[in-house]
Amino acid sequence: MLSILYLARQTRISNAVAAVSANDMVLRSLREVHALMLQYPGSRGCFYDGKPLPEEADQREAIVTIAELLADVLSSGIHVHRKVPDSTSAAPWEAYCRYTLANSPVLEALVRTHPEWWFYLPPLLPAESSRGTL
Repeated sequence: MLSILYLARQTRISNAVAAVSANDMVLRSLREVHALMLQYPGSRGCFYDGKPLPEEADQREAIVTIAELLADVLSSGIHVHRKVPDSTSAAPWEAYCRYTLANSPVLEALVRTHPEWWFYLPPLLPAESSRGTL
């Protein structure tokens, strides 16, 4: 009986460590995307403030590429949080994804254009398309 209790305790500890590790991996990936945004002044507004995609071709390409990377991070974050049983970050991460999709015309347009690329994101899109086109 003692061995069963010990095993249960070890399982809880392992699950907690996995949850922390998974969350750390996702946040590390998000920090990399944010660091990339810093290289393109004003780009953050395209992801959090409803700023439209720039008209200039080079800026436009950079923002679409950052949007693709951010969509990868958002989607993999949802996947990881759903796979880790003790993740207390799943609900906040999903809320962050919803917020970002609702406040980024370029990210919303990208996911609406290619819903099969990011399996977990289309259900989190706002009910009505906001303003974005690619």
